[in-house]
Parts: sequence; C-alpha cells; structure tokens
Amino acid sequence: MIRKRSIIFLIFLIGIISSYSFFEFKYNDKIYPGIYIGNVDLGGKTFLEAEDLINSKLDKIYQEGITFSYEDREMIIYPISSSSDASVVDILIDFKVKETINEAMALGHTGNIVKDSIDKFKPFFAKKHQIELINNFNIEKIINYLKESFSIFNPEDARYYFDNNILLIYPGEMGKSIDYSQSMFDLKNNLNNLNSSTIFLEGHDASPEISESDCLNEKEKMEEILNLSPIKLKYAKKEWIIDKEILLSMITLSKEESLLINLDKEKIEKYIKENVSLKINQKALAPKFTFTNEVFENFEPGQEGRELDIDLTVELLSKLIESPFKELNLSVKEFPVSDNFEKDANNLGIKEVLAKYSLGFEGSTEARTTNIKNGAKALNGLLIKPGEEFSMIKSLGSIDEANGYLKEAVIRGDAIYYEYGGGLCHTSTTLFRTVLNAGLPITMRQNHSYNMPYYEPAGIDATIYDPYPDFRFVNDTNNYILIQAEVINQELFIELWGKKDGRTIERTEPYIYNIVKPLPTKIIKTYTLKSGQMKCTYSAYNGADAYFDYIVTYPDSTIKSERFKSHYIPRQGVCLVGI
Repeated sequence: MIRKRSIIFLIFLIGIISSYSFFEFKYNDKIYPGIYIGNVDLGGKTFLEAEDLINSKLDKIYQEGITFSYEDREMIIYPISSSSDASVVDILIDFKVKETINEAMALGHTGNIVKDSIDKFKPFFAKKHQIELINNFNIEKIINYLKESFSIFNPEDARYYFDNNILLIYPGEMGKSIDYSQSMFDLKNNLNNLNSSTIFLEGHDASPEISESDCLNEKEKMEEILNLSPIKLKYAKKEWIIDKEILLSMITLSKEESLLINLDKEKIEKYIKENVSLKINQKALAPKFTFTNEVFENFEPGQEGRELDIDLTVELLSKLIESPFKELNLSVKEFPVSDNFEKDANNLGIKEVLAKYSLGFEGSTEARTTNIKNGAKALNGLLIKPGEEFSMIKSLGSIDEANGYLKEAVIRGDAIYYEYGGGLCHTSTTLFRTVLNAGLPITMRQNHSYNMPYYEPAGIDATIYDPYPDFRFVNDTNNYILIQAEVINQELFIELWGKKDGRTIERTEPYIYNIVKPLPTKIIKTYTLKSGQMKCTYSAYNGADAYFDYIVTYPDSTIKSERFKSHYIPRQGVCLVGI
C-alpha cells in the first residue's frame, strides 16, 4: 500500500516538474501570462509582438489625441505636433514602449526564486498583474495650451492700458476658475493604462483678483514707474528703446493686502528673446572651402559666435523700479572660430569622393524649398576633423528669420501656428543616406514620426529639430572629410570628400511591415478662421514599421553591424473650419 502511494506521489511529482518545465520552456522568451497594461493583455507575447501590440494602441492616440472638455468647449492635445511636411516640432507626450516591455519581460525572469515565483503565479490568483505604460509628458506646456484654449472662461482682472498716450483702467470681469492640475493627474492615470478617454475639467465661479478700485488706488504709483522710460539697451551700434507701452507690457500686478506692482521676469525675458537676442545671437560656424580639381578654393574663415547674457539682462531690468537707469550696455559672450585651416588647406589629404546621394523635393512649398537651400548652403564646405563628431543642429546655425529661414504651418489644438525649419529634415535625410554610403558610424539618428512620400523608401530618413533630435556621426577615418552640398533643379546633392581607407559597406533594403491606414480626415471647428473658411494643413499618411541592416567591414577585417529600426505613426488628415 505504501509502495503504491509512493508511486502515485512520484508520478504526481514528475507531472508537476514536467508541467513546470513545459511552462518555463513555453515562456522562456515571452511575457508570463496575466500581465496587462490597462485592458491590454501582454501575456504570452514576445518582445516584438508586445511592441507591435502597444504601438497599434498608441497609433490611435497619436491620431485622435486626448480631448479635454469644459462646458461647451473642447481642446485636443496631440502627443506630437508637426509641421505640414511632418518634421517633428514638439513632442508633448513621449511613450517609452521598449522600457515598458523590458519591465514586463523582467517579471518572473529576475533570477530571484522567491520574487520570480510570486510574479509567475500571482495572475493565477489575482487574475491580472497590472503594469503601467512608462511615459513622460510636458506638464507645463500642456497646461499652458489648455489655459490658452480655455482662457475665454477666465475672470479678467482689472488692468492698466494706454489709449492715445493716456493711462486708463479696464474694470475686469467675472469668470471661471479651472483646476488644470487635477486634469494632469487624470491624464497621467489614463496614459499609464493606455486609456484615451475624454478628460473633463473642473471649475467654479470666480471673481477677478484685482478690482478697478485696486488699480485706482495705485494709479499714481504706476505713472511714476512708467515715467522711468524710455530705457535704452545698447550693443555695438545697435539700440533698442523700451518706451512706456513696452514697459507696461513687462509689468505684472498682484494683490496681497494692497495692489503690488512689479516687473515680471518672464515678460521681460519674452521681450528680450523676441526683440533683442535675435538681432545679436549667432552660432559659431566652422571655416568652409570649395574643392575643385583637388585644390581648395574660396576659403571662408567661418563666423564667430555671439550670445546675449539673457539672465543678466532680465535680472537688471527686473530691478529697474528699485535701481532706475536710462541706458544699459548689454553683456554679450563671444565664441571665436575654433579652427583656421586656411594656411594648410591643401595638405589635408582630401583626394576623392567617399560617398554621394541626391534627393528631390518637387512639389514643396516656397518655405520648404527656401529652407532646404539654406540648409545646403550651411553644410557646403564644412570640414570634419579625424575623430570629430558632426552635429547637424550645430552646423546649421540659428534657424530663424535672420538666417533666411521661413515658417511652416503647424496645427496645435484648434489653431494654426507657424514654426521655423520645415524642410531641414530633407537635408538631414539626404546627409544620413550619404553617410551610410560612406560607412561612417552614426551616433544619433531619429526617424520621422510620419512616413512621408518625400523620403521613400521608408526606414532611411533622419529628422532634426533644435535642440533635439539631432543627426550626428563620427569621422572615424584618419583624414579630414569635406561636405559638398548644393541644390540643382529641385534636387539636393550631397557629397563627402576625403581619402578612402578600404572599408566596405553592405546595406539591406528596408523591410516595411505593419502598414496601418490612417483614420478619416478630421474636421476641427475653430474661432481662428472666418466663419465657413476651411484650411486643410495636414495630409494623411499610412503608419508602418521598417528596418534595415547596416554592415561595415574595415581593412583589418573588423566588422561592425547595426539594425536601424523605425516606427511611423499613421497621420490623420486635418482640416480647420471657422465657426
């Protein structure tokens, strides 16, 4: 009898061990069962399967955005705002998909027997083991966009204003106080669980903090402060005059027991950045050359950098009431050109074309065309020292009106804004493909958020946006490399000149998969256009995944390989209609 029980126990034990072994074998490279993000079941998925599943859910959020609602008004926040050519303009919400999946894969796989056992078998008792989708979002920017969109509900404080040089007082108006901080808690909770539900803002009736009588009581003091103007800001031969109206725009009113009048640092900084620093600042540019018949010609010595000390300027102006002055000599930092190659330019060992590529841009807007030409001009003639890391952002210089760049339309919420730099991604993409052909190591590359026809085939594009993302690579040859770039008939040509060292390059064609059709065109009602006027700014693009393999074999038989992966979000067409 005892022997029979022993045999039964042995069989039972073997069954358990076999089942456990099968269980471990089955989930060796997979997420254990019962692990969820919100209602999304990751159990039994490999890393790539989980990545595709989460990306498919996020694609909807990227297209439809997150809706915030208060009374009869709605505001849609998109995780990514982009220009009409889909260059990344602003990443408001950054989803960390790979990090999240790594966390899911680690559950039960840490090597700690006790912890792993709990993680493996917890779902059998608790049904679900919830993890959160790791994400970062720019709280300050999102709240600012919401405040701007829902500002029609705000109570309006009494304030001072000028009419025909006479200081008058606007009496203020009742409104609503909206709790934006609570909405950020709701947003975080929703995003953690892959939930894109509408977020309803909360608010209550609110009176103006500052009344007309408050302003009347301090009007004489306000006039004394405004009489400190005009203030003259000086640098070299340039001058900026802060008159009474500009000074008034820098003042903020607050109330404790009585009305307080102060110069606001944020308002001062805004004025300085928009009106002064743009006329002073310039990035340091490296020397340039033209290379013809193995001879350097037309040396350009580069450009020193300048940067206004904005913090010091703001600090001094903010203390104007306590320490008045009539003139301020601006403090400007200067950055000399780092290298001077003019004397030995023809001894740099540059002999031949290492690689070249061209990419057309027919059908581009005037702004995009102009920006591509400016980008080519900025790159043309640049020298890269042996061992130096090239930065696209650094090499382009300041992307602003002063350097000839034009703005492109961007939809943010229910309004159209304009941003500099549309088209520069055409330059970075062309250079990326040239660098691939040269076999140089790439240290930073980010694909576009969307798969546009400009950059077919998908998977070999590179986006940039100051200050990030950037496109960077290293000159790992023993010689200088010269960049030659020019635009001919709506086509950008880039060549890299140097001296070949015998390395060979293999690159597979991009493999494109997981193609996702965009949602139907979205119509957004807006107060920023005339009633009935329609403006369609965003074209629709398919979503997709892509990858290619890049293998470089060096003369000493060293092999370096890398797989470049890209995930493209489907982009819904968007039209604004005036109401």
